[in-house]
Amino acid sequence: MLPPRQQPCAAGLQTSLSLVSSDLHLSPDAQEPRSNSDNIRESPTESASSQETWPTADAMMKKKMENDKADNDCPGQSIIRRVSGADKISCRDIAGERVDIISEKMQHLPDDFLDELKNGLRVMLEGSGGSQHREEFLILQKLVHNRSDLTAKTLIRAHRVQLEILVAINTGIQAFLHPSISLSQTSLIEVFVFKRCRNIACQNQLPADDCTCEICANKSGFCNLCMCVICNKFDFEVNTCRWIGCDLCSHWTHTDCAIRDGQICMGPSFKSGAGPTEMLFRCRACNRTSELLGWVKDVFQHCAPAWEREALTRELDFVSRIFRGSEDPRGRKLFWKCEELIEKMKGGLAESTACRVILMFFQGMYYAKHYINSPLSFSIGRIFKH
Repeated sequence: MLPPRQQPCAAGLQTSLSLVSSDLHLSPDAQEPRSNSDNIRESPTESASSQETWPTADAMMKKKMENDKADNDCPGQSIIRRVSGADKISCRDIAGERVDIISEKMQHLPDDFLDELKNGLRVMLEGSGGSQHREEFLILQKLVHNRSDLTAKTLIRAHRVQLEILVAINTGIQAFLHPSISLSQTSLIEVFVFKRCRNIACQNQLPADDCTCEICANKSGFCNLCMCVICNKFDFEVNTCRWIGCDLCSHWTHTDCAIRDGQICMGPSFKSGAGPTEMLFRCRACNRTSELLGWVKDVFQHCAPAWEREALTRELDFVSRIFRGSEDPRGRKLFWKCEELIEKMKGGLAESTACRVILMFFQGMYYAKHYINSPLSFSIGRIFKH
């Protein structure tokens, strides 16, 4: 589960579609990960400086009235400014040319041309153009990553749209080009130089919480509040078994990543440290283990009644995969119960009935004393108290 700082997402916005592998998001020393989110929350509260770079509703209305007046005064004259071939710039120009030169040119270009430039890059990031768009984006990203002159000092001189395009190319996240996203010039620069989380719904200064662990110190742009310590991606799902949070070090891991990398496996009982083994999660950030049975029970007790049919099926599948290799009798019983309910729901079993059955199953498993001191049992309390 993601930290409680993540908020509900705004409908209709798509935060990311990075078209390249995370290996291409590399600084000289460490990976710069990409995201895989499809939704974002409302734009975060910005500093006063952001109001200086984005028009207010009053300013937009005033501009419209001025344009309408121009139409009335000069009915035979088009107000659309034609941009000559010599004046036009492209995303390649922005990616490869000096910041001050491009900024000066963009000062004299009409807004509709700049909007068209941003929309073209957004389409490219969406990937609807197939391999041609992918190849063009790879060229743009290579141009940006190979430059040493793109620093916080030089980017201060960038045109607003120029900076948005550079950030979108560098991160592979199209949300920075969306008209509803209004980040300050300073925030955009900090995202570009890996001093601020590129997750628009997070936006914390990096390293988050001044974490000094090896992952936060060595992975450029990594945020321990919202990114997976294995794949370095973020998304906006909360109240789910999709994410496992470690309360010992406050880092997060995708369940799928943990399973794939062997971070979920059988091990000695968390509390006793000896005797029968059970299914455990080992956090890559701190290398400490936490038991999973009590954590799954907590997630379902708090969240399952609110899940719709598709969500409940997905969560049962997550739990099934977590405990598929369990050698502990309780873990095996949970695995088979999840498999049974998934099949019955495919056959038409109502989600309310399935939810009631799995909750009764958890209630019938006596392990309260065993999981009460587990770190993962506390992660649920942290999520739901916010």
